[in-house]
Amino acid sequence: MSKICLVHHPIGLGDIFFLQTVARKYIAMGYQVIWPLRPKELAYIPKYIPDINFCSVNDNFPGKQEYWGKEAIVITPSFVYIGVKETHFWGFGCEDIMKSKYEALNMHWSQWHDGFIFNRDTEKENELYYNVLGLKDDSKYVLKNDMCSVDIRRTKALDNLSFDLPVVDLKVVEGFTVFDWCKVFENATEIHTVHTGVCYILDRLPLKCEKYFMYQGLQVTNVQYIPFKKNPTWVENPGGVSY
Repeated sequence: MSKICLVHHPIGLGDIFFLQTVARKYIAMGYQVIWPLRPKELAYIPKYIPDINFCSVNDNFPGKQEYWGKEAIVITPSFVYIGVKETHFWGFGCEDIMKSKYEALNMHWSQWHDGFIFNRDTEKENELYYNVLGLKDDSKYVLKNDMCSVDIRRTKALDNLSFDLPVVDLKVVEGFTVFDWCKVFENATEIHTVHTGVCYILDRLPLKCEKYFMYQGLQVTNVQYIPFKKNPTWVENPGGVSY
């Protein structure tokens, strides 16, 4: 009988990327990691991260009746349950939303970067870059993103910005996923984005940008302390969060 690790974090693209190191810890220990997701918005993830068993929250999977939805960590030799969606409310001394997930597992949150590994579809990336967006190899442009959450909420944090270069806005393009924007991310001259799941992808790419700014957007200010290796310049929302 195979060992199972069931992860309860079905939403929050950035959270899912941030916790990949946790999943790979248990893969290395011989567990099959089962990670149910919201099916409509996140069905594309298994294509890019195939070594984790991403499924739908509507599927039947081991531990669903006993554990699914609980805020808890259960570790046995044959079954592990990781329910760390709201660890900042657990009262163990860490109230930072992201940091507390690793603290509860006795891991350091700087490890998040090591386990976030994904495949790329260069054919789709090139199609989006050249054919859809009309960019060239020598194009200079600003990549701007004011979308956050899988529910595609927009913020006002970037509304007053102006640029000397052409602007490419991150947007939903039918037939493409956020991973298919990697070539666009890599080649941008400047990047201006609210804090969202995109920032985790950016941290794993060989960016060419001369400037990289990350804005608070809809998040609380303590996300500025997440250990991003690309060290984006943090910009707090004037007047607080709005959308």
